[in-house]
Amino acid sequence: MSKSENEITEATGTNELHEETVQESSTNPIEAVAGQFGINGQIFVSQLINFLIVLVILWRFVYRPIVKMLDERSEKIEKSIKQADEIEKRVSEIEKEKSNIITQAQRQAQEIIEKAHIQGQSRQDEIITAAKREVERIIEKGKIQLSDEKTVMMRELRKDIIDISVKAATRILQDQVDETKSKSLAEETVRKLV
Repeated sequence: MSKSENEITEATGTNELHEETVQESSTNPIEAVAGQFGINGQIFVSQLINFLIVLVILWRFVYRPIVKMLDERSEKIEKSIKQADEIEKRVSEIEKEKSNIITQAQRQAQEIIEKAHIQGQSRQDEIITAAKREVERIIEKGKIQLSDEKTVMMRELRKDIIDISVKAATRILQDQVDETKSKSLAEETVRKLV
């Protein structure tokens, strides 16, 4: 036999062995399929148990703490976001209050300025009216005083005229002056009066 025939015979022998193994395990079809994939039932069960044990350990000691930590972190983040929103709302409310207070203060300042202006104007009017009344009173008092002084002066003037006339008449009678002399005395008396 040649080399290739040997190989064919060996391959055929291998196939026959494989068919025999399949036929032996063909009594249980699951084992037959598992056998084709190289799965052993006892090893698979022990691996499955090991996997479940590892899964329980990971669930208990790793997954739960990580989930708990992530939940806590999520809660903190949500709480921080809520607080930030509340702070933002409060800041906007404070800004509104601030602008309202400033507007109200400006309005009040304007009202105070207007009241002060009105009060100043009325006070100025009062002062001017009082000054006018005082001037009128002083003028009236001056007029009365002038009138009184004029009356007194007229009395004194009459008295002086009478005195002068009496003196002139006495002099004329004493001197028994002539007509020219009496004229000159009368003119002199009139000059003194004026």
